[in-house]
Amino acid sequence: MQTIVGIDVGTTKICTLVGELDDANVMQIVGVGIAPSRGMRKGIVVDVQKTTEAVAESIEKAERTSGYKITRAHVSVAGEHIASTNSVGVVAVGGDEGITSDDVDRALDSARAVSIPHGREIIHIIPRGFTVDGQDGVRSPLGMHAFRLEVEAHIVTASLTALLNLSKCIEGVSVQVDELVLNSVASAESVLTETEKEMGVILADIGGGTTDLALYIDGMVWHTKVLPVGGNHV
Repeated sequence: MQTIVGIDVGTTKICTLVGELDDANVMQIVGVGIAPSRGMRKGIVVDVQKTTEAVAESIEKAERTSGYKITRAHVSVAGEHIASTNSVGVVAVGGDEGITSDDVDRALDSARAVSIPHGREIIHIIPRGFTVDGQDGVRSPLGMHAFRLEVEAHIVTASLTALLNLSKCIEGVSVQVDELVLNSVASAESVLTETEKEMGVILADIGGGTTDLALYIDGMVWHTKVLPVGGNHV
């Protein structure tokens, strides 16, 4: 049994979920903690002390309902500072076993080599599709024999300052940040079916201060965007 904790630090509320993942890869929510958000504006921390206190309140409620002591978590990221771009990575491959996961990782590392403005950090590199020896449209190249592997990747970046301030609020309550996850990508994994992603769909997660968008085409993330407008503006 694996325990996973997610913390959604929003403009209007902070939600902490505790889930248990069984051997069949089925998630069951065993703890929930919701607290009014403080010190946040349009998905960005503007008061570290107030946000830390709100996070602590949310985590405490989740600990009471789940019976777990929370020491690490996956944390959502939003805000107008989020930006995205697409990049292509190419590597030479070879070997009797075909394309391996190491080859895929090397291709993604190659795609990572894009010009990122100073003060920004890459938070996601999401493969959109692979091309194997000129054959495009490959979903999973693992095990395929080839000499050249090309990957088109969707790269999401965020303001380093905003990420550090958010992490400081979480770590201020003695919780380690396992991973920072873009809000729209996390929401898409929760609510979209594989069929919807294949057909093409736009997910709009409308929060209090931001609207997080994710566009899926042919089952892959095609574009992401955060708009600084939410329910508070309606």
